[in-house]
This record gives sequence, structure tokens and C-alpha cells, in this order.
Amino acid sequence: MNHSISCTYIGHATTFIKIGETEFCTDPHFGKRTLTQKRHGELPIDPAELPDFSAILLSHMHFDHLHVGSYKFISCKTPIIVPEGCERAVGRFTPNPIIELSHYAKHTLADGTEITAVPMKHHSFRVLPFRFTSCNGYLIQKPEVEGAVFYCGDSAYCEHFGEIGNLGKIKLAILPIGAYEPRWFMKSRHMNPEEAVQAFEDLKAEHMIPTHYGTFRLSCESPGAPAKRLGTILDQRSKLKSKVHILKPGEQFSA
Repeated sequence: MNHSISCTYIGHATTFIKIGETEFCTDPHFGKRTLTQKRHGELPIDPAELPDFSAILLSHMHFDHLHVGSYKFISCKTPIIVPEGCERAVGRFTPNPIIELSHYAKHTLADGTEITAVPMKHHSFRVLPFRFTSCNGYLIQKPEVEGAVFYCGDSAYCEHFGEIGNLGKIKLAILPIGAYEPRWFMKSRHMNPEEAVQAFEDLKAEHMIPTHYGTFRLSCESPGAPAKRLGTILDQRSKLKSKVHILKPGEQFSA
């Protein structure tokens, strides 16, 4: 029986998470652009050759996380787990089964894998700022696998990370580090690398994989700046080097 945990970074917030034999895709975005912003670099996979995922984890409705065109590559049988109140936004373009989860609600897959939705500090919407505003992070646990996986999606730094860290032992935390400038505007929406490291420590996780950098330019810092800034932090705090893993698109880390 496979008791391992792995994560492949595809780009931006899209990752492939495998816990045992159960595989998830987070916020699938396989397009060449999001709104007006072009993808930096090539997509590291052929989306026409995707595996059959056990579920899709959709954190919120912003266009860089909910990319409608990417769902044509995903099996219609794959369930999509979404925040409370967001089924209408997703169900209009895909026949997939859609499962809404409110904060701290759980959904259990047929193989016993449990997904818990947790609150994040991020305001979401599609076009109008009073619809589809809920955001989720997800804690993934499988009975026979030691340690959980936490996928953040998007969030500002907040007290939720300490609360989530008390829900169970987290082996791998997937946390965003980009889209943080200008700070006066972005601080209430996105973490910078320093805050992401603090969130990782609040979670009491064993390993961290950063996301939300290097793919689309959505704020004032350059696409490569978040990873470079995180690398500087790791140089200054050498004990973190074996715990924080900066991946290039297509690279995989196994915990």
C-alpha cells in the first residue's frame, strides 16, 4: 500500500497532490493567459494527457484560480469541491458533480480520504463583488497515510493558520508567496514570502511548497521576485532549507 505524499507544481496555484493513491488537482489553470496577463514560460504538461483525479479542489472564484477553459481536459466524472455558495458559478459550464463545503465542513471520498474546508482571509468574486465571495483552503487526510496535506489557495496572513495547525499533523503545506505589492493594498489579500514562512510555522507543518509566483504577473513585483525573496530568507535561516522547497513548473517533491 502506498503511504507517500507528493506534490507537483504546475504553475501559479495549480498543483497535483498525491496522498497514497488518491490524486487531486488544485485550481486547474492550463491556459496561456489569465484576463490580460500572459503565462510566463511554457506549461510543463500536456493537459490532454491528465490523469483521472480523485477530485478537483477549487479555492475561490477569481479568474486566475477558476479558469473555465481548463475543465474541458478534466473527466466529467471527477467531483469538484468548491466553497459554499459557488456551485452556481461552476455548474453553469461543467456537468461534473459539484460539492459545496462551508468552513470546517468535511467530505469523505469512497476510499476514505477526508477533505476539510477551512477559512482563508481573501475576498473573492467573478465580476460583481457581492457574488461568489467565499474562499476555502483544504486540509486533506487519509487514514492509512501519516500526516495531512494543507492547500491554501489564496490568503493574507491571519490567525486561521494557527487554528488549522491544531486540526492535525500537517506533513506538507502548500502556501502562496506572490502578488504582494503594493503592500498597502495587497496586505489584506495576499501574503508576502516572510508572512508565508510565518504561516508555515503557525501550521506546524513539516514541509512547505510555495505557489502563486512566476506564472502570471498580477501585481507590481516581477514574476520571479517572490521566489528570489523566499530564497534570501532561506539563506538567512538555514534550518528552513530542508523544509521549504521552491519548485520549478513540472518539478515534484515527495514528503
